[in-house]
Amino acid sequence: MEYAALLGARIMDEVVPSLDGPAGLAVDIATEGGSMFFPPTAGIVPDAVALDLDSEGGGR
Repeated sequence: MEYAALLGARIMDEVVPSLDGPAGLAVDIATEGGSMFFPPTAGIVPDAVALDLDSEGGGR
């Protein structure tokens, strides 16, 4: 599995929209109690690449 190790909002604002397909964000996956996964949905990634918004940005 490919991954990128980057810090800060740059991941969400620049990297996720530049990927070829849908992408969420996994945080601290090596720590059992601290790991989190954020899906590619509105409020997590920019609306332009969120899977739960239609092309007009108004919902499914």
